[in-house]
Amino acid sequence: TASGTATAGQYANLATVTGTPPVGSDVSDTDASHYYGSEPAVTVEKSTNGSDADSAPGPLVPVGDPVSWTYEVTNTGNVDLTGISVVDDQGVTVTCPTGSLVAGDSMTCTGSGAATAGQYANLATVTGTPPVGADVSDTDGSHYFGSEPAISVEKSTNGSDADVAPGPLVPVGDPISWTYEVTNTGNVDLSGISVVD
Repeated sequence: TASGTATAGQYANLATVTGTPPVGSDVSDTDASHYYGSEPAVTVEKSTNGSDADSAPGPLVPVGDPVSWTYEVTNTGNVDLTGISVVDDQGVTVTCPTGSLVAGDSMTCTGSGAATAGQYANLATVTGTPPVGADVSDTDGSHYFGSEPAISVEKSTNGSDADVAPGPLVPVGDPISWTYEVTNTGNVDLSGISVVD
């Protein structure tokens, strides 16, 4: 008997036996043996609207606009995988073209939804089953920021919020001052702000 530890990939060894008889030359024989060291692995690379948004905030997407996710699944091991599934932790339905991948092959899975307001994050998990051993898996996160811009103005006349007539009484010829309180009530920065009366 002999023993060792499996190494990755194709392995071959040759045994040679030799014996010495009472008379004549030594006798011998050989026999080969092989094994394949299975090293399964899988990766997933998730993108949001074409952006590899591993870190927040990710792309800005107007609230209600479509969001598309792609999940690039690669068999990075040295054996074929079956039973491949991609699960998104936010309930996004993920569709893959096949449930198996030969070693070194890739496929693109897809999912879609509509943008919600604020910071969004989801995590994709891929799982595959090798011919022997435990399932293999990988995860990858992705982000977007649901843009919901809004602005408000509150105008006052001589310090009075005179939304309804008649407003404050002002003697003819006296000065009048207006103030315009402008507030960014959305969730993204605004530029180019102008107030026109």
